[in-house]
Amino acid sequence: MINSALYREPVLLEPGKHRTLKIGTLADFSITKGMHGVFVAATEIPQAALEFPVLFVHTGERDAAGRPSFSPIALLGLSQGENLFVDGPRWDARYIPAFIRRYPFLTANLRGAPTQGVMIDLGWSGFSHDEGEPLFGADDKPAEALQRAVEFLERFETEAQRTRHFCARLVELDLLKEMKADATLPDGATLSVDGFYAIDEQKLQNLAEPQVVEMHRNGMLMLLNLHIASLATMRHMVERKARRAQAAKAAASNGAAHDPR
Repeated sequence: MINSALYREPVLLEPGKHRTLKIGTLADFSITKGMHGVFVAATEIPQAALEFPVLFVHTGERDAAGRPSFSPIALLGLSQGENLFVDGPRWDARYIPAFIRRYPFLTANLRGAPTQGVMIDLGWSGFSHDEGEPLFGADDKPAEALQRAVEFLERFETEAQRTRHFCARLVELDLLKEMKADATLPDGATLSVDGFYAIDEQKLQNLAEPQVVEMHRNGMLMLLNLHIASLATMRHMVERKARRAQAAKAAASNGAAHDPR
């Protein structure tokens, strides 16, 4: 899950190389401006669905039976490389997905290692050798800041694994269908959002009663209904995009009016 639009210089965190490194607080979210979608765990859907369209994307992998694998995402933009929920350094939504909150840390599978390794984005401006909380103590053991980060990463990986099982069940039940949404902006420009998948509501309604009961009891049915309801927020994203375009146009007009040439 290394998102190249977020992690610019991911490296393995090692005491020998980074023992003097200190970390600041993640407060400048302009680092996410190129992300038009972000992974969300199944347990995040109740909060994410209130803010963003929650959709599914093909991961590019297949299971042992040859079936495609999917992941849920929160849609952040209507165009590639566009995040409509970041305004300068400010995150402009009530919920911040855990994928972003774990930054600048992430985990990686290391060849021959029994456990995952911790990585950091060394390109993040929040790292310093002078200010912030230390990552390592004098004995090269993880300091409190790093311990908190590792605990968060462990919870994140646990929920990511549960989410893989959640999506695998959707594939088994053949409940996902490719979707396409078209929108018209106030200036007449049109745009299409595709490449995503959503729950096929007709197939969901036609499920056999034992499957419905199973999904009700394990909480999947609630999450699917929240996903379906979240699609209505697509209209709010179109409005955000329109406001941003109008603001950019106004700024350009003011700049031209004050140009002394």
